Amino acid sequence: MSRSLRNSLMAALAAASLAALAGAIIPVRHRVALESARDNPVQHIVLDSRTLMGLRRPAWGARLGVPGAWGSAGEGFFLAPSAPEAVTVSAWPGFRATLALAPPGAAAPPRLPDEGDRNAFCRWFVAILEQQLEGDPSPAWEPAQHDCAGLLRFAFREAWGPHTEAWRDRVGFTGPPAAGDPGPGAGGPWRYAFPTPDGWRPFAKGQYLRSLACVPLGRDVALARPGDLLFFARGGARAQPDHAMAFVRPDLDGEPMLLYHTGPERTGGTDREGEVRRVRLDDLLHHPDADFRPLAENPAFLGVYRWKVLARTWGPDFARLPGGSQGGAQSQPPGQRVLLSRQRF
Repeated sequence: MSRSLRNSLMAALAAASLAALAGAIIPVRHRVALESARDNPVQHIVLDSRTLMGLRRPAWGARLGVPGAWGSAGEGFFLAPSAPEAVTVSAWPGFRATLALAPPGAAAPPRLPDEGDRNAFCRWFVAILEQQLEGDPSPAWEPAQHDCAGLLRFAFREAWGPHTEAWRDRVGFTGPPAAGDPGPGAGGPWRYAFPTPDGWRPFAKGQYLRSLACVPLGRDVALARPGDLLFFARGGARAQPDHAMAFVRPDLDGEPMLLYHTGPERTGGTDREGEVRRVRLDDLLHHPDADFRPLAENPAFLGVYRWKVLARTWGPDFARLPGGSQGGAQSQPPGQRVLLSRQRF
């Protein structure tokens, strides 16, 4: 065999190998599906991308032409539309599809909680916080999220329900029902995500919880009710992350109580995971570290805050709860998850 023929055969084999490799790894065929459920305002856009050989691969250059979405080509994209809108999905090489999105279950945006929903949410929020004092933390609370903001995020998400027996098993909740569940439509995207500068996300660090997910009530702790929050931030040369605490049920003598996670401590040879603690407001006002005293003259005290989704007039029932009393309301039947639509292109 001549050298030129041999080189031609080798070149042909190399080209064939490259073509086979490209056919196995390059996604060129795409389909998109929209998944939504009646009780979930966060919708899921799934991009099914395959190679010429039919192997599933994440799309190249996939993007969603709408702000406020999160996710990726592999896991899909998530967003919580508050009004009907058209969303364009694109991917290499030249794929484009337009989906019509609307808030699930109704043409109108998801409603904010009414007074009953707000009271039910706050009872559950407080009960879930207090449960973390009972033995080990919830198995549903990820260890990587064991800090003051992580505790608030965990209790906030779990407070919406539905609080079924399966939910109790998942989170390790052993107490009596705190209240009926908030309605399945209450809260809108707050049930599954938090506002951040990059849009709605399932994770928001403490400073965004304070600045975007809460409203300030002032620096007078007498304004606080169970479920409200205190935020602190050390400044100057000793700058540290914000610290947060939540008001829970008052003590038996009516003294306001707060609950918080100390956060991990891994400095100067110390390696501690931290723990959940409960403290009387009066003791906090006389804390050995002046930075953690909720006093108007303390520059590290940022004030009293309320979750933005709850910032309306408080109902009388929850505000007048005596210490140790949670009431005898029974949980409502859980909302059923129903697939509303699955658009394919």
